[in-house]
Amino acid sequence: MNAPQLPLDQELAAAVAIVRVGLDRIRDAACRTEAVGPHAAALQALYDPAKPDAGVLAFVADVIGTITVSVTEVDHDDIERVTELLDEAQGRVQDSAGGRIRHALALLEPLLQRCEECGQQKPDVEVMADPFSTALYPEETDHRQIPLCPPCATKRFEES
Repeated sequence: MNAPQLPLDQELAAAVAIVRVGLDRIRDAACRTEAVGPHAAALQALYDPAKPDAGVLAFVADVIGTITVSVTEVDHDDIERVTELLDEAQGRVQDSAGGRIRHALALLEPLLQRCEECGQQKPDVEVMADPFSTALYPEETDHRQIPLCPPCATKRFEES
């Protein structure tokens, strides 16, 4: 059974609403704390220098690029100028905005916690009660607080 087709304006309004919800979640994840890690992680969700083709900005650039290619099929005198503008917009999304986010992340990096186990400075490192001693001695209340990334925290817990 086929789903009913929405008028174009409703289809696009629904798509924008979905994107807005996702962006609200990214903003909320960053801003619910004063810690630097969630802010850096949210910025990386928008543009991750290590994976520039995987973030929100890459998806926006991809949509612009696809529309640019598709619009070349339109027969109109100004289409070449339209594609030039869209090509420029596509480049600016990742190059300009992405470059600025990359620079901001580089400035924030020294403020990130370093995982005590693997030694990496990452946005998801949290100071927590030692999972090893917590698992072995759950009745104790004075477990050592250590900064760990999720994989190392899981590893310490599994070793207990």
